[in-house]
Amino acid sequence: MKCHKSDQLKPYFDGKLSSLESAELEQHVDSCISCQEELVRLMEGTPDAEEWLAEELLAPHFTELVMGDIARQAKSMNRKNTWRKRSLDIMKKTAIAVAGLAAAVTFGTMVSPTFANYVNSLFHTINQADGGMKNAAVEGYVQEVNKKVSDKGITVTVKEVLADPTRIALILEIVDQDGKKLDYKAGEYETSFTLTDKDGKDLNPEGDGWARKKYGDYMLVKKDLYHLFTGAEEVPDEITVIFEFSKIMQTDGSWKLEIPIDMKKAKEVAKTVVINQEYTSPQGVVIKLDNIITVPSSSLLTLQTDWNEQRNEEYRKLIEEKGWNDAPDGQRKEIGLTDGERMQHYLTSYDLAYEILDEKGNLIAGRDDTMFHALNGIRKNGVENTRQGKGDSEGRGMVWWDGFTPFTGHEKVIFKLHSIYLNEPASFEAKIALDEWSKQPVVVENSGSTFTFSKFHLKKSDEEEMIGGYKWDDKGGIIEFEATLPKDIVYITDWKAKDETGKVYRVSMNNGDAEYTRGKDGRVQIKSALFIDGLERQPKELTITYGIQQHQYRDGNWEVPIQLEK
Repeated sequence: MKCHKSDQLKPYFDGKLSSLESAELEQHVDSCISCQEELVRLMEGTPDAEEWLAEELLAPHFTELVMGDIARQAKSMNRKNTWRKRSLDIMKKTAIAVAGLAAAVTFGTMVSPTFANYVNSLFHTINQADGGMKNAAVEGYVQEVNKKVSDKGITVTVKEVLADPTRIALILEIVDQDGKKLDYKAGEYETSFTLTDKDGKDLNPEGDGWARKKYGDYMLVKKDLYHLFTGAEEVPDEITVIFEFSKIMQTDGSWKLEIPIDMKKAKEVAKTVVINQEYTSPQGVVIKLDNIITVPSSSLLTLQTDWNEQRNEEYRKLIEEKGWNDAPDGQRKEIGLTDGERMQHYLTSYDLAYEILDEKGNLIAGRDDTMFHALNGIRKNGVENTRQGKGDSEGRGMVWWDGFTPFTGHEKVIFKLHSIYLNEPASFEAKIALDEWSKQPVVVENSGSTFTFSKFHLKKSDEEEMIGGYKWDDKGGIIEFEATLPKDIVYITDWKAKDETGKVYRVSMNNGDAEYTRGKDGRVQIKSALFIDGLERQPKELTITYGIQQHQYRDGNWEVPIQLEK
């Protein structure tokens, strides 16, 4: 089934979406197999694709780095400097290619992950496994399967299954007729996944949420369950994973494999602790802790966030005063958000940081949504792919499922709110004459920020070049800078540049190679570069602006002791 967002892929690939729209789409594509496959089709035959797709896929840590909603998405740690390279980056990290199974097969016996203490599990020994998977393997909640199916010279082995009420994961091995493991190249498969109960009822009709990754020499296929069921008791005792493939590498065909999984034993050890505590920050952000469910592969904290009426009213007043309620009536004439819509998306986005402490106050786990987690040093023991937001129609109300390595061995933990991050309008402006710039660095103090613009480069070719310590593609202007941000501001975005003729250019900051540190006064310091897309000549004057700053609030004083079940 075609995803409704797939119509945005072609404009994205051509670089016609705004940075905000691109960030939203990237987050969606990271977990949407339908859009991944469509992106692959769009990129087939492009000059860079063959070379890039032949490279080894990166380790599966990308998803953990790009969590959260629009503001976090817009500052992706691994953003490339062209839309095409970013497209390839998504393909390499999320669309692991060879995923094929031959000949329709239905296993006659249920796979019960709690029947074997399989300490030497691949989930335990492969480095890419998160701490929760390793814990589940050690405790015996991984089942060795080793079921093989072969067709047209390709053999697929389901090596192991891990299953509990929060997620299902399978490790696959794919080899050719000579026993050689096939290379995992993106774009060389067509597949779909279905999850049913024992009566054949589709538990996930949308078909989304499946992820595939390179996992050592194997392939990992997994699906989170926590957003499908409100509690462990709602998970069916028997679940069947159905793989349907129509292409493996260059071989077309029709293959199907069904894997029934017995969930009863894993459900029996699931422990749920109801918390039901609520707090409203001085900024009007409401946080409600619902519960913690502990299963073999994770301790999953469910919380809800929203704005109170006072903050909503302040927001509506700001939008009205600034004229940011400019959404067009009827059908849009052009692709892209209006300036007002873009600002609304930024301003309704908010993030959290909190710590999970033991009874002695030691940090055992932590969530921190700031892009550069070294600034606070509290992000710890997060379980990959077990955190997801679910927004309401206005984008303020959210439900979060935050997964951590299981809190086993602790009878009591303490939830401690660390920070709330809010996006706020900024008015920074730096007007620079290029002839002055060529003689010495230009220092600009504006809106509480201090910027030192050190060098300007005009890149005139589309070839990849190393400039200012960074790799760049496409034509455009490059500005190297160092900056000290205002007190409690941890990130800035929504950049623009305007030349002396009044022409406005899209600007992006290099975050992948940027250096973010805190000075002795606690203020954030940045060393990075800006890319001015489409700048073809050296202007006489440039006006550089950013319109959004992320404010870190540390004035929340909320701790919640949580008594865990023994």
